[in-house]
Amino acid sequence: MDTGGKIRTGKILEQLSKRHEITLVSNVESPKDNHFIPEMDRFCSRFLPVSWTEIPKYSVLFFARLMLQMFFIYPVSVLNDTSRKLRQCLENEHSAEKYDLVICDFIQSALNFKNIKGTPSILFQHNVESQISKRHYDRAEGGISKLFWWLQWKKMFFFEKKTCQKFDTVISVSKQDSKMFLSLYGLDNAVAIPTGVDIEHFLPLDTATEPSSLVFVGSMDWLPNEDAVLYFANDILPILKHKIPNIHLTVVGRNPSPRLKKRLTTVPEIKLTGWVEDVRPYIAKATLYIIPIRIGGGTRMKIYEAMAMGKAIISTSIGAEGLSVTNEKNIVLEDDSFAFSKRIIQMHKDGQFRTNLGKNAASYVRKHCSWPQVSEVFHQICSSTAHKDLMPKD
Repeated sequence: MDTGGKIRTGKILEQLSKRHEITLVSNVESPKDNHFIPEMDRFCSRFLPVSWTEIPKYSVLFFARLMLQMFFIYPVSVLNDTSRKLRQCLENEHSAEKYDLVICDFIQSALNFKNIKGTPSILFQHNVESQISKRHYDRAEGGISKLFWWLQWKKMFFFEKKTCQKFDTVISVSKQDSKMFLSLYGLDNAVAIPTGVDIEHFLPLDTATEPSSLVFVGSMDWLPNEDAVLYFANDILPILKHKIPNIHLTVVGRNPSPRLKKRLTTVPEIKLTGWVEDVRPYIAKATLYIIPIRIGGGTRMKIYEAMAMGKAIISTSIGAEGLSVTNEKNIVLEDDSFAFSKRIIQMHKDGQFRTNLGKNAASYVRKHCSWPQVSEVFHQICSSTAHKDLMPKD
């Protein structure tokens, strides 16, 4: 569980499996995933692995496939998560057993469900995907990149609209996303769940902070996170260096791209860790936790993890989108690069403000954002959908 979406799904499954019989179907890449197989008992009654091989990102084969996929009617991300083996496994299992409910996790997997009919169904939407593609298009530079993201935006818009209408219920990860599903697609079957955090795992640590230190946490093979780091390097860091000469940022996250690595060779103030076993020590020793995200959707669970650890956080509005946070009380929100830089400088100097912000943040998530609370909402939606008695819409 090394991305926000995987963590959300995994933590909800851990809770649901205590009260439901769950059959879980998932791609498995051998031998890389083999050591995770024994852990699947935490999530389900039965696990059906489907063999799958990932094409390495940025390889020759990756770009060759990307060029070919440009001519398909489906978005690239949907094509990448569709396979004959997975679809056949789902269809065989659905025919052999009687299920009360089927759930598709992420819209990118939805083509695998096209022949699953006659059983109440849920699509678990971790983002409004077309809006992520649109934001990429808005930020894209160069004709080819602009064209690529325009095509992905339009393809995802029509695919997402059509697909969401096929499921009995769409579960979103924020009320804001549910409202967007209504305004964009006219959906009246979207119901929101809150975002959660493991409040037993993410605790304030008794660790001394490093002076002038910032941290950003996120999977670096997700383009919005890469864009955030580049935005910081290009637009925010140059302003900061004039006031805080020893400022430095640690970027914690798996698989940074060759493009990002090359760009940061000339920026000694930013360090890429790649994948780490435990993000908590990196968060604990940072003076500030930053989220300079300009592209994205859904909700960023990483914010709640940092809040649970009592960290002072500064984010863009998009970075904190859909989360129940309060500006200046448990987080600081700034969108302009100059304003973002100015607030980092102010918060760097004001230790008492950082302490109060972190305490408020930790108190809030412990009271409202545990996974049992989130999973109870998810359970109620499942129960209502299975009995054809859909939840009231947000």
